[in-house]
Amino acid sequence: MKFNKTKGYKENSVNFFNRMAEKNHGDSYKHYKTVLSWIDYKAERYILDLGCGKGELLKQIEVKLNSCKIDKKFKISGLDISPNMIEKAKNNSEIEFKVGDSEDIPFSKNTFQVITCLNSFHHYENPEKVLKEIHRVLKNEGKIIIGEININDFLKKLINKILPYTSNGDVRIYSSNEIKEIFSQEGFIFIKEKFIFPSLKLYLFKKQNRSS
Repeated sequence: MKFNKTKGYKENSVNFFNRMAEKNHGDSYKHYKTVLSWIDYKAERYILDLGCGKGELLKQIEVKLNSCKIDKKFKISGLDISPNMIEKAKNNSEIEFKVGDSEDIPFSKNTFQVITCLNSFHHYENPEKVLKEIHRVLKNEGKIIIGEININDFLKKLINKILPYTSNGDVRIYSSNEIKEIFSQEGFIFIKEKFIFPSLKLYLFKKQNRSS
């Protein structure tokens, strides 16, 4: 699935989220309760959050991991394109936070068991490239939890016509079927979905191993 692309989205995203770092922005927190319930903390100990913002989700995940009284190390990391967001995330935290681009995830192959991505996918100018990177850094049988905007087709088409003229870095709003299609094409198996709010939906996919 290929989409027309417009220049300047990444720069707009950086500028927008650098400004938002000083504010309480967005509704990703509405996904947190369900995301936290979809992780097996005893078995899934290597976790990455793409578009992590100020790191609120990862800090809650860290509490959950520490509460598991097992002698097994864990690694949790956050990646965000906004330096200001990462600066805020690093305050009073030992979690690994990095400034970076989801099209070029700065981690080795087969590093993580779970990747979360909340309200970020519609900012990706090259979604296929991002999904190839997610597939690369996920371990075998690893899973991706993605939270996205969910609106009716009329509003989606209208907003998508307007987005090229906005400056907050939004690229495209996807339908539920479009999300499932593009993930399937890039090697992920759909597991389940859940409405979080009338305008928000959470999806769970598993990495499908590709034959070499």
